[in-house]
Amino acid sequence: MKKVFLLACGIIALAACSPKEETQTPVPQPQIDADISETVYSFDLNTLTSGCNENSEIVCAINTSIKCTINPQFVDCAEAKDAMPKFVFMNDDNLQRPTSQSYKITKIKPLADGNVEVYTQSTCNGNWFGLCNGNIIYIMNNAKGKWIVKEIYAIES
Repeated sequence: MKKVFLLACGIIALAACSPKEETQTPVPQPQIDADISETVYSFDLNTLTSGCNENSEIVCAINTSIKCTINPQFVDCAEAKDAMPKFVFMNDDNLQRPTSQSYKITKIKPLADGNVEVYTQSTCNGNWFGLCNGNIIYIMNNAKGKWIVKEIYAIES
């Protein structure tokens, strides 16, 4: 009985160490223009415009996120409401929502799970959870063939 148990343990150990075949779906790569890192994108509550004229879905998704940060009732936010983080649409007078914000992309990092991290240097005239001044990272997800902002967080310099 002892030999059978040891044999079974050996077979299990070998099976655990054998290489496994995995089928990986290709990670979608964002389409980025070469001059994106040189561009500063700016938004103000009084001059928000609907739509996006940029050549990058990544930039358009971040722009929509910022427009909704500034004004959650903005016309472009209704369609994006289900895709973006819920805290973007919170209503509370103490949030110190910015009325103007600008950002510049500093780095784009594809992740193994198909998401993309977009590192930005951002400035704003509010506080808003500390997510509009400094080094802000947008986690992007390609949902249904369209890039969306999945999460937003800040890191120290």
